[in-house]
Amino acid sequence: MARVLVVSQYFPPELGAAQNRVGAFVSGLAIRGHELTVVCEQPNHPAGIYHPGYGRGPVVVERDGSVTVRRLWVAASPHKTKLRRIGFYGSFAAAASVAIAVLPRHDVLFTSSPPLPAALVAGGIAVARGTPLVLDVRDIWPAAAEALGELSNRRLLRALEHGERFLYEHAERVTTTTHAFCRHIDGIAGRPVAEYLPNGASDALLDMPEPARDRSRPFLVAYMGNLGVAQGLDAVLDAADRLRGAPVRFLLVGDGPRAAELRSARDVRRLDNVELRPGVPPDRVADVLMAADALLVPLGAQPLLDVFIPSKLYDAMAVGKPVIASVRGEAAELVRGAGCGLLVPPEDGEALARGVLTLARDPGRARALGRAGRETARRHARSRQ
Repeated sequence: MARVLVVSQYFPPELGAAQNRVGAFVSGLAIRGHELTVVCEQPNHPAGIYHPGYGRGPVVVERDGSVTVRRLWVAASPHKTKLRRIGFYGSFAAAASVAIAVLPRHDVLFTSSPPLPAALVAGGIAVARGTPLVLDVRDIWPAAAEALGELSNRRLLRALEHGERFLYEHAERVTTTTHAFCRHIDGIAGRPVAEYLPNGASDALLDMPEPARDRSRPFLVAYMGNLGVAQGLDAVLDAADRLRGAPVRFLLVGDGPRAAELRSARDVRRLDNVELRPGVPPDRVADVLMAADALLVPLGAQPLLDVFIPSKLYDAMAVGKPVIASVRGEAAELVRGAGCGLLVPPEDGEALARGVLTLARDPGRARALGRAGRETARRHARSRQ
C-alpha cells in the first residue's frame, strides 16, 4: 500500500473536466488499497460561489475510508476579472503550500495542471523532500492561457514557462490526455517522460438506459459545461438565428465567464429557441444529457485548441447520443474513428445549423451514430484509466 498525496485545486463535488479526471484517479487508487490525502479548494467552481457549508473557515477536513480530503479556503468570486483570477489561483497555491508543509512525507505526490501555480508549489515541495512526483497535464499551460487572451503579461508568461519546464524536468512521469501533448511535454523535458492517458467516459452514464424520444417536441441540441472563451459558443446563437421557426431548440447548461454575455446576446437577438440554465449538481447531469437528442461538443477556432480533446466528448458518447463536434485535430479524429457524430468547423454558425438539421431530419442516422459512440465509450470507461 502506498501513501499518496494528491494536490489539485479542483475536485468533486465541483463539476468539470479536472474534477472528473482527478476524482476518478483518487477513486481508482483507493479501490486498489492505497491511502490518499487530497488537498483541494473548498467547492465553488465554476460560478465562484461557495457551495452550502463551505467558505466559512480556512480548512474543512472530510474522511471517507482511506481517503482524507483537506479543502482549503480560496479567494473565490463570481466576477472573473484578470486580477481576481490571479488572486483565486494565488490564494490556493499559498494555502496549499502551508497545508502540504505540515503533512508528513508521502510515498508519491500527484498533482494536476492547470492551474499551474498550485502544481508548481506541490512540485517544488516534492523535489525539496525527495518525494517522487507525478504530474497530470490536462491543458498545455501557459500557452493555452496566452492563446485565449487570459494572460498577456510577457514577464509573467516567461516565468510560468520556466515553471512548466521545471515540472516536466523533475517529474517521474507526466500523464496527459493527447498525443500532441505528449510530444510537447517530451520536447520540453528533453526525455520521454509523458504517458498518454486519455480522458474516459463516466461508468454511471454508460449504465443509463436509453429513453424513447418524444417526437412531438422540437429536436433538442444540448451543451453542458463551462461557458468560457475556449468553447466558441457564439456559433450556437448564430445557428439558432438561422433556425428560427424550425422544430429545433438549443440548451446551454453551465456557468463560466461568458454566461452573462451569452444570455444578454440571446435576449438582444430575441432567440426564443435558446435556453440557458445554470450548472446542475452531479446527480442531475445524466438527466440533462439523456433528455437531449444531440449533444454539442465545441471548441473555439484558435489553432492551439486543435490539439485538445474535450472530456465531454466521452460522456456524450457514453449516453448514446449523436455528437455534433465543432473541433479539429485529435478530437476530430476520435469522432471519425468512433463514427459517433457530425463534424462542423469551429465557430461556424451556418455549418452548425446545417448539422443540426441533418440529424433532426434523419432520426435513423442519429440513432446509429449514438449507438456507435456508446460502443466506443465502453472501451474508454474511467474505471479503466
